[in-house]
Amino acid sequence: MRVLALVGSPRKLGNAEILAKEMLAALPEGTEREMIRLPELDIRPCRACYACLPADKGCVIGDDMAFLLERIRAADAVIIAAACYFLGAHTSVKTAGDRLLAILANNAEFAGKRCVAAVTYGISGWEGYAREMVLNFARFLHLEVLGSMLALAASPGEAARPEVLAEARALAGRLITGEADVSLDGVQVCPVCGSSLLQLTTAGGVRCPMCDTRGKLTVGDGAVAVEFAAGHDRFSPAGKEAHAALLTAIKERYLATRSELFRRRKPYEDKDWWVKRQQGG
Repeated sequence: MRVLALVGSPRKLGNAEILAKEMLAALPEGTEREMIRLPELDIRPCRACYACLPADKGCVIGDDMAFLLERIRAADAVIIAAACYFLGAHTSVKTAGDRLLAILANNAEFAGKRCVAAVTYGISGWEGYAREMVLNFARFLHLEVLGSMLALAASPGEAARPEVLAEARALAGRLITGEADVSLDGVQVCPVCGSSLLQLTTAGGVRCPMCDTRGKLTVGDGAVAVEFAAGHDRFSPAGKEAHAALLTAIKERYLATRSELFRRRKPYEDKDWWVKRQQGG
């Protein structure tokens, strides 16, 4: 079994790295272990050029994204450990995640690879949407997310506490057993994607903005719950195919109307208010 750990933190021996290594070390003898620090890769922002949308095309940007996808493709399971920066996962996770547009039409080649995720954050109550960012990265790769953990740990090394390390080892064990649990203690999460970010409507409805699963609030015996309805899962193979089809239609609509769109954009061309950086200044 080959397990790849992706570390979304620039800190050497930081908390995300410690949890990734603790999980790798907990795996059975004979496991092939690999690690990649995402901030060390040359992964450039997505250009939204849509050149990669056809199934037989790849991304036209010549950087390390192809290397990253190659290592994920070669792995049997993936660990993602990332640090929370300003309420979201480290920017390296988002930058790489944006580039997954290039495999939207070919996501089945990553399907079934087991995945667990660990997110570290430094201030109580400030975990933000970092966990959801990491889970979205995994689900857009069509990995089988089996569980996640949040660890309050600010300074490098603070995650190396017995109870946190024990949770990390237990989480790693899911890669072997295949047991899935994306719940959070005392928190209602989306039953489809595990997101804890849920929108409440004024009519008493509930919507997951990550996968668009919907439900309604119910109150009984002094407790509040959510009844979710079966809906379309945008992280499923069918959902990803639909996403690719929508983007392809947008591209085709642009090509058919680009003369008119250029005419609309033209008046803004001479509004040159860009601040130029002085060379050598």
